[in-house]
Amino acid sequence: MSFTPTQFLSAVLLVSNDPDRLARFYRDILRIPLEDEQHDDSAKHYGCELGDLHFAIHPAEDFPKQDKPVVGSVKLAFEIFDMDGFLEHLRAHGVMPLYPPKPLGSSRITALRDPDGNEIEFTQLSASWFEHLKKRREQGHDILQRWNELQKE
Repeated sequence: MSFTPTQFLSAVLLVSNDPDRLARFYRDILRIPLEDEQHDDSAKHYGCELGDLHFAIHPAEDFPKQDKPVVGSVKLAFEIFDMDGFLEHLRAHGVMPLYPPKPLGSSRITALRDPDGNEIEFTQLSASWFEHLKKRREQGHDILQRWNELQKE
């Protein structure tokens, strides 16, 4: 499989020195349905799906010291359907990831820095994640379905 253009944003991660306070604001004021999460070696953080996008608030200590994002920054994560093809594409352009792909649950992630120094994560999501999204759509979490329903009212 050859590397295809990046077309999907998979996650938006906010980094905070006080993730509990930030999560309360997003959950209580903005009504974003954040839930407690913890997986692999991460600290407790908060996440939810907004449409097909994962939105999360992480404590700053969740990130290695050398890769620690600035608090208040937004970390983007793009979906990559073929991690190996993506890595070949990067090598062909002289770009090295910050670390080799590593497991995150049953998915694989890597990251790189853009020319301004921002860390961008790339995730090859697992089949179980897509099954999860399929179930969410069946439960009415589909933006086009929601919009169509509102037009009928």
